[in-house]
Amino acid sequence: MRTDRIGLLLDQLTDSVQLSRLRIDDITDDELTWEPHPGMWSIRLRGDATSPHAYGPGTHMLDRDLHLDPFSGGPLTTAAWRIGHLVSAYAGRWEWTFGAGSTPPDDLVDFCADTTLLQRLWDEIDRWTAAIEALGDDELDHVGYSRYPHGMDTELPFITIVRWMNRETIHHLAEVALLRDLHRAA
Repeated sequence: MRTDRIGLLLDQLTDSVQLSRLRIDDITDDELTWEPHPGMWSIRLRGDATSPHAYGPGTHMLDRDLHLDPFSGGPLTTAAWRIGHLVSAYAGRWEWTFGAGSTPPDDLVDFCADTTLLQRLWDEIDRWTAAIEALGDDELDHVGYSRYPHGMDTELPFITIVRWMNRETIHHLAEVALLRDLHRAA
């Protein structure tokens, strides 16, 4: 266990991912796309999206509504949507913090509605963690170290973005585990 501030955050993320993997690593395609309620957001074939601003460069798109307040609760979402949302956030933040920052965030992830998406999430988290591990206090405290164009990245110290990504990961993976429990009980 580390006691330095970034070490605590990275340990929290690592522990949360390990616990989540125990719960969801063997999730099935059916569980990923299960919709216990009509009109849920998910990952769908291009042209079948149920939201006004779905995105993704490939054959599948992630539902989204840019005019929706993200803190209003929003529509219900599938496990696939939650995992796709995390993959998109990690890929985008890595590209716009440690990468070239030249690919628009909406074009970074070729979404799929199967379990290969989960491995992509673990890979993105590993890449993110390795990059953060190499940072010093100057980068962590630098306001706008991340140039990610969505959210408040350019207005906050980078360590705050690291904490936010942990929160998002814990939040969404717990929901995936709950959806899986509900699917099994249905």
